[in-house]
Amino acid sequence: MNFLRFFPLLFAGGFFLTLCSSLPAASNALLKDAFKNWAQGKDDLSFVQRTRFLHDDGSLKEERVERYDPSLPDEKRWELLEVDGKAPNSAQRERIQDKRNKKPRKKANKPLEEYFDLDSAKVVEDGKEFVRYEVAVRPEAARLIAVDKLSVGISVRKDTKTIERIMAGLTEPMRIAMGVAKVTDIDLDLRFDAEDEPPAQGRKKAEEPTTEADGTARVVMSKMGNRAEYTWGEFKRVTRYRGAGSKSSDARTEQEAGSVSEANAAVAPKD
Repeated sequence: MNFLRFFPLLFAGGFFLTLCSSLPAASNALLKDAFKNWAQGKDDLSFVQRTRFLHDDGSLKEERVERYDPSLPDEKRWELLEVDGKAPNSAQRERIQDKRNKKPRKKANKPLEEYFDLDSAKVVEDGKEFVRYEVAVRPEAARLIAVDKLSVGISVRKDTKTIERIMAGLTEPMRIAMGVAKVTDIDLDLRFDAEDEPPAQGRKKAEEPTTEADGTARVVMSKMGNRAEYTWGEFKRVTRYRGAGSKSSDARTEQEAGSVSEANAAVAPKD
């Protein structure tokens, strides 16, 4: 999700913003440069997803652990690792893993800047090494989400002009998907560190900055009375698979919004 297609799941990053007044300091040009630099790197994220489906009384109905890797061919994108703490059997793989992998992959990701209103971003801290911004999500980028209930922020390093950290929070519960589902909690904390390995021969590091992701994301939501908790971790930036003849062909499909849309569509087990 170009990384930010992961955001349609929570929909975006935001800091532990204290809703302080903006500081008349660093220019938003630094933020825009960081977004441009991000676009030059690997265009997607792999991650491990843990889903807990709950009964009405809060007891556990089913727990799944899955890995999603958009750098793999369509039939291998999703891998079911565990069901209720045990290795999955063939029936569970068919019901969960195979069903996910049969869904068409969606086409090329939107540019990162299309999700955020960079021009109106506010500086909340101007430090020696980084600048933290409060950034609004564009309403047109999330038509079924009340973006005003998301606290959003991004931290940018001054020396490398790269995104260092993104955090997100929810100011109050919000309904999504035309009121069918309700999100009661969002907690996102992602850090991005420059890769340790040297740049390839002939490539200037400053021109093509690369980063690796680390952190966690969590969403609690209910759909049609069914409650589910989603947790994501073990993030890694990857290059999206574009194999010839695969279902991922841009001519046939739409972008897979962080694959989270798939997860949200399966808020309850189908047993």
